[in-house]
This record gives sequence, structure tokens and C-alpha cells, in this order.
Amino acid sequence: MRQLAFLAAALMLTVEEVAVWAKKPTMLAPRRLTSVINSYPSPSPGGERVLFQSNRTGRWEIYVMDADGSNMVQLADRPGDNVTPVWSPDGARIAFAASPGGNSDIYVMDAVGSEWKRLTDHPGDDSHPHWSPDGSRIVFNSPRTTPDLEADWSSQWHEIFGMSVDGTDLHQHTDHRTVCTYPSFSPDGTKIAHRKVTDTPGFTWDLSIGRRNSEVFVANLDGSNEVNLSTNAAFDGWPVWSPDGRQVAFASNRAGPANVGQLYLVNVDGTGLRQITGGPWSHAQPAWSFDGKRLYAYELQETETYEFGDVLVFDMSN
Repeated sequence: MRQLAFLAAALMLTVEEVAVWAKKPTMLAPRRLTSVINSYPSPSPGGERVLFQSNRTGRWEIYVMDADGSNMVQLADRPGDNVTPVWSPDGARIAFAASPGGNSDIYVMDAVGSEWKRLTDHPGDDSHPHWSPDGSRIVFNSPRTTPDLEADWSSQWHEIFGMSVDGTDLHQHTDHRTVCTYPSFSPDGTKIAHRKVTDTPGFTWDLSIGRRNSEVFVANLDGSNEVNLSTNAAFDGWPVWSPDGRQVAFASNRAGPANVGQLYLVNVDGTGLRQITGGPWSHAQPAWSFDGKRLYAYELQETETYEFGDVLVFDMSN
């Protein structure tokens, strides 16, 4: 009764009114019914168009739009999920990962979404393709050296591989026996940046403590002279080279809160780290325009039960 009297005085209500107010049921929590994701942007070499993936049809498909967001077109409608599209340097072809049979492999198609060609055909998750600067090779991650491909995805050996654009001349670039993903060539073609999971304690994307840590590395094509660019217990990933080869952009949740990452720039020797995005929304999956004047990204909100977001662009010319 003393507590009700105290509340009544604080709220300028009678004790009887406070008693009624205190018994009101808890308000219903909303449940999100739609969670459309437009992500993994890739600007065309000339900057006129932008590729991205979207789940707006109920499964992942590849779309292209003008640089101002207009004239959106779905490039293909085929079985399975079709994701992470990237333009070839000449703008004539698109590399992507697709899983028409449930297994993810690397494909290429022409710029209008036809003439699909499958480049890999191996059990496991072949994904995240990126082109070499001259357009002659494609780098990607694959667990094909894993002794047991029935093991949990995070326990498999996802290594970095490269191949010719016809799927031949396969070459393994890393041999770390851990999770290495999202590789990309440096602009001069001599190095590769990628995400690597290390056997040191770190934080997951929701900032819970994990037994391993996700970092961003650059190394020579043969895996030598490896440099850790992120050096933080946070989750760091999605590295991409600046067109001049001097910096790498990546996403990290080191600034928090849980399930919120921001974009960072760092010099290729690991110096000069700076945060370039902020706010309550999360930012990930950066992609530079070919002239270096714009940086595209996926802006999202994420909880334990849903995720939604869209493609946005930052002006980097200043």
C-alpha cells in the first residue's frame, strides 16, 4: 500500500487510480511479417548500374537497377538461391553463387542474365566469387579439402581457391584448415584479402563470447606474408580493396551494440584504421565503385527473430 501511495503522489493520481493502472495487462509485442533483404551490392564498371541480391520473391534472386535505384529488373528466375553477384571488369559478365540442386557452386552469366555456365561442381559451399583485375580468373572460397563434408559448416576447412573463367586451372591460395571466406584480388593482382577465423577467443556478431575470432587478412597469392588488418576481438569481415590498392574497407561490430556493425577503412599495412559509418543501423558488405568515388553497402536492422535492409551508397569523393 505504501508503494501505491508513493506512485500516486509521483503520478498525481489517486491510490485507487494507481491500483487500476498497475493491473493493466502488458502491451502486445508486435511480430514482423515481412523482412525483405536487398544486399551484396556490386556497381558496374561504368557506374551506371548496380547488381544486388534480394529475397523479395521468397527465395534469393539477382537483380540489377540503375545507379539512382530506378529501373529495377530481375535478371533470372531459376531454381534454387542465386546470390552474391559481381560484375566482370569489362561489364560483360556476372559471377555469382547458385544452388539449383541445393549445393552452392560458382556460375557466370552474361550481363542480361542469360547463358549461364557452371564453373564448379563439387560437394560443399563454393561461394563469394570475385574477379581478377584483368577478368581472366575468379577467386572464391570452398570447403573441398575438408576431410568430412558432413561436419558442421563452421568446422569445415573453407580455403581460398582461384580458377580461370572457364572453370579450369584450379589453384589453392590458402591452407589454413579453418574458415576463410569472401576473398578478393588486389587491384594489381598480386595479393588477396579475405576473412579468416582464428583459434583465439572473440565475439560473435551478437557480441556473445565465442571460442574463435573472425579477422580480416591480406596475403600474397601463395598465402605468404600474411597481415592481420583488423586485430580485434570483434567480428570483422567482408573485406574489399579500394580501387587504388592502398586501403581495405570491411565491416566490424567492435563499436556495438549487438547485431550492429559499421564500416571501417584501414591501410594495407594495418595502419590508419578509421570508422566511416555510424548510427543505429548496421552496415556491412561494402563494395567500391570502379572509380573509387562511391562506396556501396548493405544497411540493415537485425534481431534474433528477423532481419531486413537495403542497398545504400556513400560519397567518397571528398
